[in-house]
Amino acid sequence: MIFNLLIFALLANVGCGFSSQRPLVPRVPHVARNTGYKSTLAGNNLRYVTSLTTISMPTAMAAPMLGRRDRLKSLWREFRSNPVWHWRLVFGSSLSLLLVFQRTIDFQLVGLWDYLLLSRALPARIFRTDSWEWCWAIFTIVTFIHGFGLADKLVRRADNQGRIHPWKKYRLQDRYEADKLRRMVQVRRSRGEHVVNELDDGKPLPVSHSKWHWQSWLFEFWVYAAPLIVWDIVAPRRHRRIGGFGPPTTMGILGGIVGALMLYDLLFFCGHYVMHKVPFLYRTFHAKHHHTNEIRACDQVRLTIGEEVYDVLCSIVALNVLGVHPVARSIYNMVITFLLVELHCGFDFPWTPQNVVPFGLVTGSRRHHYHHRFGKHYYQKFFFSVDRLFGFFQKDDGTLHGDSVKRNAYVPASWRTAGTA
Repeated sequence: MIFNLLIFALLANVGCGFSSQRPLVPRVPHVARNTGYKSTLAGNNLRYVTSLTTISMPTAMAAPMLGRRDRLKSLWREFRSNPVWHWRLVFGSSLSLLLVFQRTIDFQLVGLWDYLLLSRALPARIFRTDSWEWCWAIFTIVTFIHGFGLADKLVRRADNQGRIHPWKKYRLQDRYEADKLRRMVQVRRSRGEHVVNELDDGKPLPVSHSKWHWQSWLFEFWVYAAPLIVWDIVAPRRHRRIGGFGPPTTMGILGGIVGALMLYDLLFFCGHYVMHKVPFLYRTFHAKHHHTNEIRACDQVRLTIGEEVYDVLCSIVALNVLGVHPVARSIYNMVITFLLVELHCGFDFPWTPQNVVPFGLVTGSRRHHYHHRFGKHYYQKFFFSVDRLFGFFQKDDGTLHGDSVKRNAYVPASWRTAGTA
């Protein structure tokens, strides 16, 4: 009873205009959305005037609350305007779903493995053949090469028509040439010359394009495939090898793919670095791959026979040493062919691993394009760990070379807005 009277007396004092620097329930109302409040700034206090009372809150207390709100709004605006965060959300959600439904997926994988081992259906029989893995790898790499090749063709056709394609801002050669032109214009203007940057007027930048490496499909493909076909016919072996594996699991597949990619990347780094440092090896095995400074997706297969053998051997050793499951090997072949083609595609799309994976852990097309353009640094294909450890990378020094490997590279305003209207 006494407690109720005290509460009643306190409410009566508040209703009569009681004012306190430390209210019982301090809160900052939304002034702009509630017409019942008015805010005034008097001295060091932020005052909120209501029909009942005037509650004062020190500015030092209110400022952090308003600052956090502004930071949240800024992060939200950045998220909405940056497509990289959208793709990070997509891939992060997909990975989370795999972990959440791991048991359900593992149960389905048991049925899939029984089907692949025992079924007489055509897909299962193809999976059990000795030629399945390398045929699947060739099919996926051809698909990815022509997919990126189509994107390159669309941008090039728009250039020839005098218009800017929405994907032009993602093409690395165009961005590099645009930044070079911008720096040249700045230097000449600093000398007092009157120079007009044509990119400001929305004109496409004319660039020279490397030719499509069509010889690889007519000649080099058969040099690679013919020995494998003969070997598979003479020495069938896959049906016995896959019989020793049990059903795959979700974590086993993910671990096998990531582990094989990391081991392959380390093995290739060693040979790649040696080829660049020994002139004889470079001329004999690797110079063909560096035929052009501005690479396209088709340049992934511009290899000598010796380099092709070494590249495939690194992958086979990585898979066999780790004992990767046959199902994981099939997925691995699709993943690694995509990464190889994306490495040479000449584009920097927001959904590529170099942008989606944070902290710069992935090499990606920007860094590998730098490697082809200047013939140094970034000897790893996929990951950026060994290169970073030994200092094989371009420093962020504000130069044209340094900015060419940055994610937020210079893009003309007319290119950024192309296709948005």
